[in-house]
Formats: sequence, C-alpha cells, structure tokens
Amino acid sequence: MPSAVGDALAALLADPQTPVRVLLAFHIPAGLTSVITGAVAMLSQKRHGRHPRLGRIYYKALAVVFVSAAGLALLRWPEDAFLLVLGTLAFGLASLGYTARRIRWRGWTSAHILCMGLSYVVMQTAFWVDNGPTLPLWNRLPVLAFWIAPSLISLPFFVRAFRRYTRVSDDLRATVRELVSMGRT
Repeated sequence: MPSAVGDALAALLADPQTPVRVLLAFHIPAGLTSVITGAVAMLSQKRHGRHPRLGRIYYKALAVVFVSAAGLALLRWPEDAFLLVLGTLAFGLASLGYTARRIRWRGWTSAHILCMGLSYVVMQTAFWVDNGPTLPLWNRLPVLAFWIAPSLISLPFFVRAFRRYTRVSDDLRATVRELVSMGRT
C-alpha cells in the first residue's frame, strides 16, 4: 500500500502541470472571494459591521491571490510577467488602503477609498486580460477592451463613493499635512 501512494505521488509530481494546478486550487477560490467581498463592501454603507468585516476578508483573500499569482507568473515566465506586476500593484494598493483605515489620520477616507477601489480595478483588469480572450463571447472583444473596461465600469462607483463619504480636497490637504509632519519627526 505505501508503495502505491508513493508511486501515485511520484507520478503526480512528475507532471509539470501539478504546481500550476496546486496554485490554481488556492488562486481561484481566493479570487472569487475577493471579487464578491470587494463588491459587497464597496456597495455597503461605510459604517461598523458589514463594510469593515468584508474589507478584511477581501484583503486576506487578495493576499492569497497575490501570492498564488506570483507563483503562477514565475512558473509561466515570461508570458505571464504582467500578472506579477498587476498582482503586486493590486496588493500594494490594498495594503495602502487597509493601512489608511487602520491608522485613520485626518483625511484618511479618500486614501482608503481610492486605494481599495483601485486594487479592485487592478485585480479585475488582471483577470480579464488573462482570461477574457479565452471566454466565449468575450473572445470577440479587442484585447484593449480587457485593459480599459474594468476602469470604465468602476468609474461611477468611485464617483458615488467620493461624493458620499469624502471631502476630497480637504482629505488631500490633511493627508499631505500628515505626511509632512511624519517626515519632520
């Protein structure tokens, strides 16, 4: 019996697609979790409860997406190098947005909304650029559409969030003052 398990494991590891499949087993559910929790958090009222809870789940799932995307990009280098760049950008923006929410300097809300929202747009862009050309009906669109559409679709949500929850110019001035004061200490 142990030799049968060992033989099966050896055969599995001999298949060059095994690492890709293992990474995808984490990447796909984490990506779906990010898409759903990010959308619901984005559309939820910004108060205690649902929004911050889903935001934390989004951030943690995006961390898994980032790590698995980095692994996938390295395994499929150089044709998927752009996915490493987009994954790094998405997770970096989410980290800035998450940090803004945790520290809460004066004017933090605009930075939080902008960074978390852009991380969602970049994640969506990576998905569509990578998968759009292989999906039925979507494969009829020009490649440029996969790069631009997530930003265009997200624009009304940004406008809505900024109008409802921020005073962009006041927040920007307060954030600059905070950054300057941090540099003096």
